[in-house]
Amino acid sequence: MNAAERFVQCLEAEGVTHIFGVPGEENITLLEAISKSDITFITTRHETNAAFMASMFGRLSGRPGVCLSTLGPGATNMMTGIASATMDHSPVVAITGQGATWRQHKASHQMFDLVEMYRPITKSSTSIVSGEVISEVVRQAFAKAVSEKPGSTHLSFPEDIAKADVDAKMSFLQDSPPTFLHPTSVADSDVLLRIEQAERPVVIAGFGINRSGATEAFRAFAERLGAPVVETMMGKGALSSLHELAAHTIGLPNADYNQRILDQSDLIIAVGYDITELPPSKWNPERTPVLHIDTNPHEIDQFYPVVANLIGSIPDILHLLSESIPNRAWTGWQQDRDRLRQEIQATYSLALPLHPQSIVRELEQATGEDGMIFSDVGAHKIWLGRHFQTTRPNQLFISNGFSSMGYGLSSAIAAKLLHPEQRVLCASGDGAFLMNGQDLETAVRLKLPIVVIIWRDGTYGLIEWKQQQAYGRAPYIEFDNPDLVQLATAFGALGLRVGEHGTLSSCLEQAFLSDGPVLIDCPVDYRENLKLSDRLRTYGG
Repeated sequence: MNAAERFVQCLEAEGVTHIFGVPGEENITLLEAISKSDITFITTRHETNAAFMASMFGRLSGRPGVCLSTLGPGATNMMTGIASATMDHSPVVAITGQGATWRQHKASHQMFDLVEMYRPITKSSTSIVSGEVISEVVRQAFAKAVSEKPGSTHLSFPEDIAKADVDAKMSFLQDSPPTFLHPTSVADSDVLLRIEQAERPVVIAGFGINRSGATEAFRAFAERLGAPVVETMMGKGALSSLHELAAHTIGLPNADYNQRILDQSDLIIAVGYDITELPPSKWNPERTPVLHIDTNPHEIDQFYPVVANLIGSIPDILHLLSESIPNRAWTGWQQDRDRLRQEIQATYSLALPLHPQSIVRELEQATGEDGMIFSDVGAHKIWLGRHFQTTRPNQLFISNGFSSMGYGLSSAIAAKLLHPEQRVLCASGDGAFLMNGQDLETAVRLKLPIVVIIWRDGTYGLIEWKQQQAYGRAPYIEFDNPDLVQLATAFGALGLRVGEHGTLSSCLEQAFLSDGPVLIDCPVDYRENLKLSDRLRTYGG
């Protein structure tokens, strides 16, 4: 067999069921081998979207998603999605075609050193230099992708190596479970003493809780501690928004009501928190001491003064702590939580253009507790993060590591492939959707009944929000949109416009009854952005 066929066998041994990508001249030998295997190849319309799809596939399945591009512009297109997967800690193996080894020593058509280009945005980047090393290289890439913290790895596959003959009897390297280290005795450390001495502890729930399957252990720990819990946008669902200890989400452009809870704290217990989710300077300007619980040591940051580290399996650590810490509570923080909760649960006008709060409430009701919403990046992400009430992990997905526009639609496609029985919705701004919306055709081709709602305002709304606050004006953020309903129709999807085709509620109801993709054009009133900033500024004194 040739090396490409051997490579595909190794992918199958790793449990790969889907590969997302775009064909290219330098990967046709590999594509031919894939076509003869049991792996499903999903042809996408852009390499960035292929990487986004692989990233969500990896996050939801727990095994690395796989994406493929050719060399040159195909490989550079894919880099945005790969950087996003690394920062969001989703396991991905990226494969790029490459020119033949005999032309890599000189300037050549479409040729750059892809191994070096991918190195800064991946956990490892290497080239397959011989068919004899394929088993080792593939196993290493998959093992590194899922090791804590998960992320992307990259394999460059030169076209002449892919065609070379290899020994068909070479053995496969087997998978092995990850090994975690955790404290053998929490009681012997000063961690318990610090928790006991803290009068006003606050817990920050990060994405690592959901990723590690630690939600039950986390809830038990929080209830035992009796301390308020704030979540990062990627940590939403670690504790139900309806729980009495839930102090909701941090990450607004402004300090929210729950920031006062953090400011009053004398110990912050960060569980599964990663510094890329939200800079500590945003939520810890007072440099309150931090107890860091995670799978990896903390990053050094002046606003993240770690006084104790517990590194290892998050569920194991939380179980150990819950057995040892005293039951305690502090009061006074609830008034700030209640003020925020009143805004989250308030009823807003349904007149057009809709308030963002109203859209969030309608999406919450339409998708239900079992649905999945994938937020693209923009002002709508802030409103979803603040107002959408989650009751479990993997209910609302927000990329707050790399935060790349275009993340939403591709992620929704991957999720629907894995979970066809669940309601899947992509929430996107008109700015983000027109960056990567071409893969709506992929959803149509695959007959995936996903719903895409476009929060339309004709601006880059989040940037406008920041410009208005900083300078009182907002240049260069306006644009024109095509008729989004006609655009959906041109792709072969159903297009609906709120107002013209009924209320948002009725459009969502119709959309979820469809047997294919549906795009909903929903006008939004982002004047609410500055109104919220004014309320928070007034409340903060």
